[in-house]
Amino acid sequence: MSHLLLSDVQATNLRLLYAIRLGAERDMVETCRKFCLSAEQAKRLGALTAEGLWTLVHAVGQVSLFIPRSDLIELMDAHPALAGTLAAVRSPGPPPARGK
Repeated sequence: MSHLLLSDVQATNLRLLYAIRLGAERDMVETCRKFCLSAEQAKRLGALTAEGLWTLVHAVGQVSLFIPRSDLIELMDAHPALAGTLAAVRSPGPPPARGK
């Protein structure tokens, strides 16, 4: 598969998968933290060959493997000086369930 044949979603998936794979080789703990991965996810991605990454990207197609943070709008609305701090202290996953 050629980079010219990839859609924007596929190209983004491929770039991030390569970044995760490289990061897992260098520092597994930091990579897991940066990309909110479990150790098992990082190990499995780190073990994939380049061909395996391309195959995964092709098989997934037009579906993003990397979903935006649940607080993305709040980060965009925050003052630029605070956005980094807010992103660091908040979980990027779904918002916590509210008790009734």
